[in-house]
Amino acid sequence: MAVTRLTTLKRAAFVALLLGTLLGGLLALIGASRGLERASRASTQASALNLARRPEALPPLRWLPTPPGVPRPDGVTLEDLRQAYLLGHSELTYAGRSGDPSGLSGRFAGPALRAALAVSSQERHPLLLDWAHRARLLGPDPQGGWRLLDRYWTARAFPGDGHWTDTRVTQREVQVTLRAADGIWRVTDVHLRRETRPSPPPPGRLAVRTWRAVILPGDWPDWTAGRWQRTLALAARHDLRPLLLPLPAQPTREQLGALPPALDRLRRAGRSGVVAFSAPLTLESVPVRAAVAARAAGAAALLTGPVRAGDPGSRAALLALRLTRPDLPLLAPTGGPGAALADLPALDALLSAQLRAAASPGPAAPRTLLSLPAAGRLPLPGRARQRGAALALMAWQGGWLVPLDALLTPDGQPTPAGETLLGPAR
Repeated sequence: MAVTRLTTLKRAAFVALLLGTLLGGLLALIGASRGLERASRASTQASALNLARRPEALPPLRWLPTPPGVPRPDGVTLEDLRQAYLLGHSELTYAGRSGDPSGLSGRFAGPALRAALAVSSQERHPLLLDWAHRARLLGPDPQGGWRLLDRYWTARAFPGDGHWTDTRVTQREVQVTLRAADGIWRVTDVHLRRETRPSPPPPGRLAVRTWRAVILPGDWPDWTAGRWQRTLALAARHDLRPLLLPLPAQPTREQLGALPPALDRLRRAGRSGVVAFSAPLTLESVPVRAAVAARAAGAAALLTGPVRAGDPGSRAALLALRLTRPDLPLLAPTGGPGAALADLPALDALLSAQLRAAASPGPAAPRTLLSLPAAGRLPLPGRARQRGAALALMAWQGGWLVPLDALLTPDGQPTPAGETLLGPAR
């Protein structure tokens, strides 16, 4: 049967519609791919910006005494030099991680700018961190700038499959020249004088099996003298030791200011103190944790927050803290879901003790501090049995850590958990 003109038109329309649908789908796929790429780029840039931002409460540079006879700038210029130098590090952190070099020329010039651009052009977008700067002025530069010698810690890592790879923690000593142009100080020369990868000394061991440790409430920085006196009297009455001072991942200026006097107050009362973080320890968190550790003079230990034994980033973070404060014992939670006992010996060279939930499998170790397991989704009777078994284990083996309000009521009487752990009321 002859094909009519109408049939031909229908076929042509169908083919056109099919091609249009395929073309539209292809364009949508391309658009979605570009959208995902842009979203991923924006997320990376936001993450890099957060890494480069330095908390105001934690200035990471301390000036060392100027050698005798070396000229010094006025106080305003000295502060300008400090900010310009640290902003250069921040811009380098951002550019390296995001691949966006737009801000480097505002903080670097000359050879220093060329070196910074080379870092930002790497395809793998490295993580670059710096902390614990100790700088000394060397005097004026012949071209009107200033020279300084800086010794600091740095970490470099590359993104991998869900974790950082090729991690490298080093101590660097650099000679830096800063010069002003149009009223803006820029780093013009950076000469690397020394870079080392020191090995940490063996960690000091903590006798945690004798601990009757409690975590203070999070509002401890705001306590009055009367509140401290009542709490320390309870600690002495029940022989609680040490007392943990919890801090958030990004401490405020007020919290950091309250830390040294709190540790001193505990020492004078015969109670040791531990600075405690509950947020996981990551490589990105090292600058803040190291700055807090530097202010923890007199602390018995630093509770770093949970670590993952199989994660190179976690191990590098522990190494960085050990190197930065080798005299401060480190305590970390190493259990939890997916924790492999075979991975834990890798942390022994870095940790002074481990914090494990009382219900965790495996034999108790001398350097293991026990805590109550996290509440699960069990029915109430099953949850009560689990808690009772954990408390019995903690009371029998010794060396435990619980929140203060889980141990004692507001009027100082033992709770049911406190009766198990503390024994008969005194």
